[in-house]
Amino acid sequence: MQGYILCVQKQKNEDVIVRILTQTHIATLYRFYGARHPIVHIGRKIDFTKEYNGTFMPKLRNVVHLGFAWERDVTRLYVWQHFIELLHQHLRDISSLEEQYFSILDSSAKRLASQNPKRVVLEAYAQILHLEGRIPPLSHCLICDQLLESEPDHNALESLELGYLSSDTSASLQALQESREATLSTKLDHRAHTCPITPPQHIANIAVLRGFLSAHTACANAATLPYTKLESYLRTASTIDLDDEELERAYQVLLLGL
Repeated sequence: MQGYILCVQKQKNEDVIVRILTQTHIATLYRFYGARHPIVHIGRKIDFTKEYNGTFMPKLRNVVHLGFAWERDVTRLYVWQHFIELLHQHLRDISSLEEQYFSILDSSAKRLASQNPKRVVLEAYAQILHLEGRIPPLSHCLICDQLLESEPDHNALESLELGYLSSDTSASLQALQESREATLSTKLDHRAHTCPITPPQHIANIAVLRGFLSAHTACANAATLPYTKLESYLRTASTIDLDDEELERAYQVLLLGL
């Protein structure tokens, strides 16, 4: 069986629990420490077998590292491992999953040998968004809930600021976060059916939040990207339209979380 290592969690006596993304599921396996054991690292592709003993979680056995030449490049390896860490957090509560996740990682790992690693992981993330049906609509501002082509709703911004400045700041922040998390999914589902992903052509730049959600530049202190290029990236899962500076800003958005 083959898979990509998502997480290596140390246990006592240098034993480890390893989570591996395979073609059909995420396997959680125990690996006992031993001098002859190959070192397992996040992001590596391995071939392995499971050993069931009936009393504990399955053991990781017969590990063979299926290496890539680019793993000797520290920069490429760092970008890849950071992306895998983000993916693990995104899939932390998942046990079974579609084969496409493995295919996306496999094709991306092969492309890392010759392409910009940040472009590779950004395009992999866009493919995951397509797979999960989570392409964010670029029509409304997440902060003030107005159309991006219209002016920001300053009343909504003032209400937001008042929430931060109330006497019980921590409680206000928690309530605000819970409220936004509760309504965000409903908003996105509704807009996906009622709003086109492409905003009007006269909008120049938009602020880009975690998950590439959009906002007015006046509403959010966040990275900005030309909306036409962002729309092209999300629609085609290609970063070909992004120049190097825009690519770096998009990559910093990716690092906020999947």
